[in-house]
Amino acid sequence: MREAVAAREPLVLGTLVRTSGSTYRRAGARLLITPRGVPVGLISGGCLEPQIAKAASEVLTTGTPRRLRFDMTGEHDGLLGFGLGCRGALDILLERIEPWRLEEETQRLLCGMNAGAVPKAIVTAFDAPPALEGRLGSLLDEVGDSTLREASHGFAREALEAGTTLIRTVHLPEGNVECYVDLVPPTFHLTVFGAGPDAVPLVAIARQLDWRVTVIDHRPAYCELARFPGAERVIHAHADTAATHVPTGSHSAVVVMTHNYFADLRLLPVLLKLNLPYVGLLGPKRRGEQLLGEMADEFVPTPEQRARLYSPVGLKLGGDTPAAIALSITAEIQAVLSRSEGVHLRQHSGPIHQTEQAEPEAMTRKSA
Repeated sequence: MREAVAAREPLVLGTLVRTSGSTYRRAGARLLITPRGVPVGLISGGCLEPQIAKAASEVLTTGTPRRLRFDMTGEHDGLLGFGLGCRGALDILLERIEPWRLEEETQRLLCGMNAGAVPKAIVTAFDAPPALEGRLGSLLDEVGDSTLREASHGFAREALEAGTTLIRTVHLPEGNVECYVDLVPPTFHLTVFGAGPDAVPLVAIARQLDWRVTVIDHRPAYCELARFPGAERVIHAHADTAATHVPTGSHSAVVVMTHNYFADLRLLPVLLKLNLPYVGLLGPKRRGEQLLGEMADEFVPTPEQRARLYSPVGLKLGGDTPAAIALSITAEIQAVLSRSEGVHLRQHSGPIHQTEQAEPEAMTRKSA
């Protein structure tokens, strides 16, 4: 996106607006296709991207949005159809965009990078009769049909209040326009206390997950950004000022891995008082219990605060290398973030992904 802005090059934005059955990605996934036909991002896991890129070349040339539908639910799809492992259907809208005309915040939201503290909503008109095809696309600016835009504002407010994605229909005199309302949550932020060697793979894996990462250590010699190329910040700070550097809220987590008992003893009360859904403490269970007992004279965590403490940190995956431990920690954070139990999928009888998309609902609007 940044390269296209600098070069003043148009892109084709592909938005997965509706799915049914088993699909690799869920509604809201996006990819960009460059003028050279290179897809950036994934909608299907790489299986459909070449066909999407081929269709995108026409959209780039004509500027007319196009809706694609891939249906892999047929019984013989493996022989006659797309031959994909999934058994689902996808609706994808392709639209030409000129990134340099978009605000920087909008560019980030389209890439799923919400730097704000609250969710944001993006409304995409993805289905309409031929007479209204020119109105298809993501409603990213104040230009265009005022009636459709007024309806989209209402849809966005509804989705933000309900905390879920929506599909809604606007009835216009020329026909119906179907809209997908996507919620873009704040980017997840991980704060790591301790800049030792075992923090390096933790930061690397967190960045692979597109998390923002802050590393904090009380030892100046460890606080070098070059040691953590994926970190957003590396800060030298002590426990008494730690709270000022920790982003809080439902999309934040902290892992304490200082390997220093007395540093942890000072940090733990500070962190448990913050609004954090996850505080992970490295070390054996006995050590964590000892820390809680020793700080009881000054601070006793409430049951709610105690429930947010994960000690020992991580899921039981096996392995004792720094990379394996980092994987265990990030897996647990991901499970907590997704409200998942982290079980084997083969032992899970329901769908892999929870369906968040609300049932379609019609909304009638009279033209101005």
